[in-house]
Amino acid sequence: MEFMLNWENPFKKFFDQNPFEITGCNLFIFRDDGIPLYGNYKELDRNSVGALMAGTWQAANALSSFLKAKEKSEIFRFSYDTSESGIYILPFSIKKNSFLLGVIFQGQINPGLIKSKMRFMLDNLLQYVENLKEEVPRLERDNFLFNEISDKEIDRLFAFERN
Repeated sequence: MEFMLNWENPFKKFFDQNPFEITGCNLFIFRDDGIPLYGNYKELDRNSVGALMAGTWQAANALSSFLKAKEKSEIFRFSYDTSESGIYILPFSIKKNSFLLGVIFQGQINPGLIKSKMRFMLDNLLQYVENLKEEVPRLERDNFLFNEISDKEIDRLFAFERN
């Protein structure tokens, strides 16, 4: 899975199977450089939100460098909220790829519940991705460079016999 470049499809498939349907919540996944990969929102500009979220995460991560090394080993998350609206960002990695799972929420009675659901969703997403099998396209026989060469001729060509 380390070589998978297109994460949009697995993320979309996961959220199609596990919808996050809470009114007033805009869910997203971005690469750590702000490139949008998934979002359940239409009214927000994906690229702007991605750039701002990635910048926010990078700034918060830089500030965390002032914390003691002992505390740095914990998994950090970013939360900027009031009692009913806010932003919540969870970082995660798949192999050597870094991503941000986040939500922008408004009009919520219990923001803590949203955050809890996000952490639960991230655990499920990581388990889902871990169980994915890389889909390797099957090549049909007519896609080979030399269609007219038989297997026997190839074996003879690469046989290393001494004369």
